Amino acid sequence: MIKLINSGVLSLFLLAGCSTLTVKTDYEPEYDFTALKTYAWLEGEAPSNDIRVNNSLIINRVVAAVDADLQSKGYKLVGKDKADFYVNWFGGIENKIRRETINTYYGGMGYGYGAWGYGGYWPGYSQTYDVEYQEGTLIIDIADSKDKQLIWRGTGQDYVDDGDTPEKITASINQTVTKILSGFPPGSKATKSAQ
Repeated sequence: MIKLINSGVLSLFLLAGCSTLTVKTDYEPEYDFTALKTYAWLEGEAPSNDIRVNNSLIINRVVAAVDADLQSKGYKLVGKDKADFYVNWFGGIENKIRRETINTYYGGMGYGYGAWGYGGYWPGYSQTYDVEYQEGTLIIDIADSKDKQLIWRGTGQDYVDDGDTPEKITASINQTVTKILSGFPPGSKATKSAQ
């Protein structure tokens, strides 16, 4: 039996109240992230070929969340010709299936005297379901402005939520972006200046 968890129009992002958000980062360890002060957005490439993600409502929310986070860390949004680094993002929604088993155990009820007594026992049962769900992925890329090489990538994945209000969708995107960008810039391991 396949059970559909999320149906209808989906917001891309991710259950703000749940702890299922998985975040991973990767970066160029030799890059000097301390030299970065200004940034600009790369333009031209759509963030997804999925219309649930590639629409102005989601795009504007993600851009605003990334801008707010970067600017809270002291980075300044400037024109492309003055930027130390470029920012871009991508997103997608993928259908997945997981197996869930529900176990129900009933204990016995004894009557009479002694350790064992007598009476009835109702055995339990277990039932396994295939559960269809949707997982959203948000990737934030940061590239050096001189050679346009990727220097940092953050990825967040979580269950997709549907039917939320615009306020909840915005809050969820903000929380997801904040968790992803909590790894930017990386620690003081980066010591070699970018060329």
